[in-house]
Amino acid sequence: MNPIIAIVGRPNVGKSSLFNRILRKRAAVVDDIAGVTRDRNYRPFGWEGTLFTLVDTGGVTMLEKESLHRSINAQVDCAVKEASAVLFVVEAGTGITAEDEHCARLLRKRAAEKTLLVVNKAESARTPFEIDAFRNLGLGAPWPVSAVHGSGVADLLDKAARLALKSGIPEGAPQDEDQTALRIAIVGRPNVGKSSIVNKLLRQDRMIVNDEAGTTRDSIDSSLVYKERSVVLIDTAGLRKKSHVKEDLEYYFNLRAIKSIDRCDVCAVVIDASDEIGVQDLRIIRKAVEFHKGMLLIWNKWDLVDTKYDTFDKLVAEVKRDYLELRPLPMLATSALTGRRLSAIIDEAGKIKERMSMRVPAAEFEDNIFTWVRAHPHPAIPKQPVRFLGARQIDAPYPCFRFFVTNPKNVSPIYIRFLTNRIYATYDFEGCPVKLDFRAIKKAERGAQTDEQGRSDHVSRERS
Repeated sequence: MNPIIAIVGRPNVGKSSLFNRILRKRAAVVDDIAGVTRDRNYRPFGWEGTLFTLVDTGGVTMLEKESLHRSINAQVDCAVKEASAVLFVVEAGTGITAEDEHCARLLRKRAAEKTLLVVNKAESARTPFEIDAFRNLGLGAPWPVSAVHGSGVADLLDKAARLALKSGIPEGAPQDEDQTALRIAIVGRPNVGKSSIVNKLLRQDRMIVNDEAGTTRDSIDSSLVYKERSVVLIDTAGLRKKSHVKEDLEYYFNLRAIKSIDRCDVCAVVIDASDEIGVQDLRIIRKAVEFHKGMLLIWNKWDLVDTKYDTFDKLVAEVKRDYLELRPLPMLATSALTGRRLSAIIDEAGKIKERMSMRVPAAEFEDNIFTWVRAHPHPAIPKQPVRFLGARQIDAPYPCFRFFVTNPKNVSPIYIRFLTNRIYATYDFEGCPVKLDFRAIKKAERGAQTDEQGRSDHVSRERS
């Protein structure tokens, strides 16, 4: 377990910029608009030979009557409790605001001994004459830094690291992520219940849930242990159509969600059970296929559906009849409200990850291919026919099969679909993206085969 350093403060003082500066990468979305960060964002980093966990938080506000702001404040409170050191960020040039004083009062009560006062945006020449005013917050001497330029950050980290190691690790702090963990990305359109699913599986309000669509802004990783197996749930922002992404900020939210698909093992696509599969759902599924990720379909909010004993079976049959690309996907009916079948998401994702690495016997596979090809030959193409000469599974983190054929560019898409369906029907690759690769045998290999055949014929004639 690494010591945790939490970054807190009011909105738009540069907390996420400092977070990115410490990590030396753009790990959090940054914008001039206040309130971009909402959920806690955990990332590991090393300093002076020691591993720490850095936590970015949403901006603390005094608007406790609004549920969203109340939830953000609760997230910050959790981050402070589990942290070994707290970086309280204020802004140079604006002086002490009412929200700064509100946040300082909370920290003096709960974490005064482990809090460092950080004055960000201190690149101005006037800052040395203004910085002492922040002592009135009652949290000790202020540390001037510039998250944008990096000045003062190294000295701040030296102090924060010593403080975190001295404070120790509070009870209840989250465990470090296991690198061999099963990584599941929870993706889908806005407001389908992704964050509610994550919270229910974690048995805590780790993500902010609100009726407002688009509450989740960034991709947030959460770890848990399920049946003695490490699991990482990646909650993502709702993916919207490009035509609906009107702001640069929303573009980055979409981009983060897509990157989460790229770094997961299995992609769980969540659909509102009271709605139909939309164009954007299909785009998300195609993006997961493009990244060669395992996949399952989750019909969430099943508690809102007027169900009979065979309702879900009929839905699955109808969907697989209407959408050919969804036929290989396992489907689950869940309810984040009641907890119905949520653990089955992890069970099924684990099975899909195992199938992704499954290898089929080479001889058996090639025999099956020739059997299928003889029974259903490729459509005839005059002068440039497609003949199958061999096939094998190649080493890849997903099921990938290479076919050696004549004129590979002429292989019909319909025939590729036929071969793919036969593979799914014969082998247990449910939820896995099966990829077919068609190659021509090199001329040198053809020549070697011809020469070998010629020598065999010559020896046979001499013996006769």
